[in-house]
Amino acid sequence: MTSSIVNRLEWSTVILNRWVAPIIFLIGFIGNFFNLMIFTRKDFFKKSISQYFLAASINNITMFFIGLSTRIIESGFQISIFGGDSNVYCKIRTYFVYTAFAISNWFLVFASLDRFYSTNQSAIKRQRFCSNRMAFKLICLTVIGSILTHIHIIIYYKYIYYENLNNQSILICTSNNGMYTMFFSFFILMFYSLLPPILMLLIGLLTINNVRKFRQRINPSRIQTLLTRDAHQLIKTLSVQITLLIILTTPHSCYWLYMGFTSEQNSIKTTLILEYEKFILNIVRLILYMNYGSGFYIQIKIFSQQIDCGEKLTVIISIILPFFVVFSLFICWIMRPYPQQASSVIEFQIRQQIDFSKFQQ
Repeated sequence: MTSSIVNRLEWSTVILNRWVAPIIFLIGFIGNFFNLMIFTRKDFFKKSISQYFLAASINNITMFFIGLSTRIIESGFQISIFGGDSNVYCKIRTYFVYTAFAISNWFLVFASLDRFYSTNQSAIKRQRFCSNRMAFKLICLTVIGSILTHIHIIIYYKYIYYENLNNQSILICTSNNGMYTMFFSFFILMFYSLLPPILMLLIGLLTINNVRKFRQRINPSRIQTLLTRDAHQLIKTLSVQITLLIILTTPHSCYWLYMGFTSEQNSIKTTLILEYEKFILNIVRLILYMNYGSGFYIQIKIFSQQIDCGEKLTVIISIILPFFVVFSLFICWIMRPYPQQASSVIEFQIRQQIDFSKFQQ
């Protein structure tokens, strides 16, 4: 019975990465590409807040190609990259993915800070902070800071073997250091799910307070010149993204919090528990990727008036359809040289068990 559950969990993990992950990849790539189109328009590009959204979209696209596409190939289609046991690949890929996650989150923090200063009463502060030059400096600072704060991943992450109930050796890219797992769980919780949303919420409340002060001191008509329609659109976008950030990153952080508290029991965990943990990790990671691919779909109603019908039709024809064709050809190219991998060892084992149970009956 336990062996059957383990096999079904393993096969469910393959299904998630083979069919669900490509859908998230396509939706995320297309959404971020549309963001690039929107925020490079003249009416948006000149606004400093657009620089943060633009940088986040570029970062997300790179993350999807390096992080999610490799997950689809390895975990979904069971195709090894760099031999499948390269510790260098394990360290670099994990390091880049988590660094990219953090970069996008902190870009949103600085975007909310930009909106706060745009409503400041001091014209000097508005001009100093709400400028493309300041945005470029903070973007560079965010990238450098994230690269440095995640360097510990390169030190502790590596491929680890464990045996399932069928005595098969399975590789997992993780850390077997209990103290580091505890540290990493709180690190993820603080820098991904707690600190960025809390800061954005506080900054948002301060921004609302600034707007109220303006309304008390000056003419409402003048407020409309200070907070233009585009600025209001960007503030609405930011508010929805903060909410999604909390909802979609919390499950991943809770998983690592659980792993931190149970790290001392790793040596006595059964294969069934390990498979459940692996299955849940794949689910929360895919949910996490959804956070970085949903930006455009939040903004589509807000910015739909900024793109005329001709542009929409051109984008659909020249970007979306060819991309689907290329992706389909890529999947066919993967599947053809490896026909055995279309039905994996896990699927074979499940079928074998079903046939054996029928024979017993």
